[in-house]
Amino acid sequence: MFNKIILATATLALATTLAHSQSSCPQFLLNSAMVVNIEGFFVNQKMSRASLDVEWRHHPDALDTFFVNQPDVPRFNFITAGAYRYMEFPEDKVKRQLGTHHLKETIGETPLKLDDMELLANGQFLCKDSTVQKPNVLSTAFSMAWWSLVADTLPTPAKVTMNGARKEKRIFYIRQWKNYSGELLPTLVKLESEKYSGEIWIRSAYTIQALQADPLKNNVERKAAPALPDLFRKMPIKGERKIPLILKLNQELLRE
Repeated sequence: MFNKIILATATLALATTLAHSQSSCPQFLLNSAMVVNIEGFFVNQKMSRASLDVEWRHHPDALDTFFVNQPDVPRFNFITAGAYRYMEFPEDKVKRQLGTHHLKETIGETPLKLDDMELLANGQFLCKDSTVQKPNVLSTAFSMAWWSLVADTLPTPAKVTMNGARKEKRIFYIRQWKNYSGELLPTLVKLESEKYSGEIWIRSAYTIQALQADPLKNNVERKAAPALPDLFRKMPIKGERKIPLILKLNQELLRE
């Protein structure tokens, strides 16, 4: 019995070591700094309707911000640097620091999770050996909700299947891809699962430089970013990319 315990412990330690030794290979949906406005309507697990409106500000080399609005729900901002993330509730002037285990939480009554925004922002997948014969099968590196993403074809799939915790499975059917300022994005997507369904589409997308000209910018109120004494890297792998400082946090947040 003792030998079995020792063997099990050694196996677990080896698996943990291998998991941490494998590097992360970001697979970004966007490769340039963009602002993307997204709408979604769903029938959730409770068989009730839910919707959300998201403005996603993507920075390939720095922090990403998602401004999330839902009917009859306090709006919040989700800010992620890959190795660090938090939620900001502007109306209550409250900030909530998040660990990776919090990413399993759903966004309001919708079937989407915080992990979905984390994957969009950071695209963290495990690096594959060059001999792998299935490049369309991606294993997530740090996701708490999804273990793999399988595309029927790359780089513009029509069907994407995601497999996750507790045997959860969902399928995205991409009906159309469109060019936005040089970036191809899935403009109309149908979401299907055994427990929920929905429709997601991109209302507008443009470069960060064009933000001031956005005719929809007044739909989401902004809050000025506080000051930060240190730099948070977007990727947790040290030395992979040189990150510019674009967002600062206050001293009290860092002491939490």
